[in-house]
Amino acid sequence: MTMIFKKILVAFDGSEQSQHAIDAAAEMANTNKGKLVVLTVVPKVSLPIFPDEGFGNAPVATPADWADYQDKMNASYKKSQDDAMKGLKEHYPKLATEAILLEGRPSAKIVEQAEKNQADLIVMGSRGIGGISGWILGSTSRRVVESCTKPVLIMK
Repeated sequence: MTMIFKKILVAFDGSEQSQHAIDAAAEMANTNKGKLVVLTVVPKVSLPIFPDEGFGNAPVATPADWADYQDKMNASYKKSQDDAMKGLKEHYPKLATEAILLEGRPSAKIVEQAEKNQADLIVMGSRGIGGISGWILGSTSRRVVESCTKPVLIMK
C-alpha cells in the first residue's frame, strides 16, 4: 500500500534535526504536489524561583526581565523560521507553504495544529534545541507520538 501525504506539517525549531525534518517534508510535499505547513512553537518561559535564606521564595529575575527574555526567544525562533521559509522558496518555488509561529507547549501545539490543519503527516526531529531529555526520543517528539492520531515521521 502506497501512502501519499499531500498536507504535511513539519515542526521546526531551528535545530539540526528539525532542519533534516524540514528537508524531508519539503521533498515529500513537493513530489506529491502538496502543501507544507512549517510550525514553530516557542516554549513559554517559566520564571524560576529559588529559596532565599529565611525570606521565602525569591525570583531570580523580575517579571520585566522574564517578558524581555520571552520576546528575545520569539524573535530568535521567528528568524530561524523566516530563514527556513526563504530556503524553501529558493529550492521549491512552486511548493505551497505556510508558516505558523505560536507560543506554548510544543508537543500540545504540534498535535493541535496537525488536527486544525488536517495534516496527513507530521514530520519532526528526534530532538530539538531543548537539550538532552528523554532516552530514545526527545520529550517533545515522544509526547507527540504518544498523543497524536496522525502518522508521525521522526527524523534524526
